[in-house]
Amino acid sequence: MRAAILLVLGICPLAARAQSDYSDKDFSVRMASAFIRFTEVSTLGGETVANRFSSAINPASAGWFALPGKLGLVVSPYYSTIGFDEGSRLHVMGESLTWDTRSWGAFQPTLSQIRSNNSTGRDGLSFDYEVDIAQIQWGKRFGNFGLGACFNFARAEVGRKGTITETVMGMPLPLKVDSEGTAESYRWRFGALFQPADKWLLGSIFEYGFQPFRNTTRITIPAPPPIGPMTASTCDSGLQQQFILRPGVSYEYAPMSTVYADYQYAAFFNHSDTLNSHLFAAGIEHRVLEWLFVRAGPTIDVRCNVGLTCGVSCFISKWCSFDIGYQYNMLSELRPEFGRANTLQATLAFRL
Repeated sequence: MRAAILLVLGICPLAARAQSDYSDKDFSVRMASAFIRFTEVSTLGGETVANRFSSAINPASAGWFALPGKLGLVVSPYYSTIGFDEGSRLHVMGESLTWDTRSWGAFQPTLSQIRSNNSTGRDGLSFDYEVDIAQIQWGKRFGNFGLGACFNFARAEVGRKGTITETVMGMPLPLKVDSEGTAESYRWRFGALFQPADKWLLGSIFEYGFQPFRNTTRITIPAPPPIGPMTASTCDSGLQQQFILRPGVSYEYAPMSTVYADYQYAAFFNHSDTLNSHLFAAGIEHRVLEWLFVRAGPTIDVRCNVGLTCGVSCFISKWCSFDIGYQYNMLSELRPEFGRANTLQATLAFRL
């Protein structure tokens, strides 16, 4: 048995092969693929790199339109909860500030925190997951072009404790497991927007990131007297890397109503395994009333995992709005350990 490490931001539990489309890949590379979507909030414009409003995926979107208000400031707290079929739940809190400098583009610093409910998974081990994230984005428009850049730093701690059963010489043997690990994540994302013609918008992002990680696992094996329990420890460390490329296009078929389509290729690799991910996304956002927007769209990867995202944006006044989003099965990489994911998101925006 070996202790595997969580990656992108954490440490992986003992790698267990479950029956799933992704069960042939190590948990560390699968966790990295899922982690990039933990803090991506569904807001106005949809989940596309060709977004005129939201910078959740493309940092260039932060500076595409000038912000209203005398100060050019937007304060946006947000919260999302990610619940899995097996009982694990992640709570994601964030605090974001966008400042339109008028001349130098828009800057958007963000702090985020991820906490788990320390539930027990299918393998009988608890999952205690804590992540703190700091991010800074910049975006600026130059006529029909827009450019943006983002730096994201995160630090994670993961603990797994409990008892598992292994079969030795045809007999079940209970093993007490205590695993602790830490990881840091450094990610750089660059984005661009281009308007080739009226109502059309092309977007793309490229990201590179790396995550050094460390993990220690202690396994206690029961034994009768006079020998008594025996404890063995394993340590692991290494470096994980990732590349992401995502182009997309959107078309404004009516005032502030759009359809979009994206393709994302990503590679995640460390000394244990490599995951090449291909994801296709499409969607529509429609302006129902002057102050009300609705959106929905599916995603599908090359392993035929289908997800769904939808949401609503409401502009209460010129200085306040809120967004509510829902995602289903958007984290299929984690299904072997935790089951399907249901995500609820809520965002407030105050314009000053």
